[in-house]
Amino acid sequence: MIQNAYSIKDVKANAFSAPFFSINDAVAQRSFEQAKNDPNTTINQNPQDFSLYRLATFDDQSGELHPEKQPYYLSTATTAPVAEEAPSFTEYVES
Repeated sequence: MIQNAYSIKDVKANAFSAPFFSINDAVAQRSFEQAKNDPNTTINQNPQDFSLYRLATFDDQSGELHPEKQPYYLSTATTAPVAEEAPSFTEYVES
């Protein structure tokens, strides 16, 4: 199964979090939204400091990790998600 690797960037720390995996951008965005809405998280307390990025695709059958050319911005905790459709793994590999 192909999954995507995502990370949350903290602009104040100028660092990305350890990556997490999700089946697509919408599910990753939902996880980010849940963290944003949880009053016990730093993301909720300082939403302007955190942004979600897609870093790579991961094939759990072959173990291959295919990084994006650069981290692909999806949204900031204070903004709505980007409505652009992400390319499929095949489209990405062929580009």
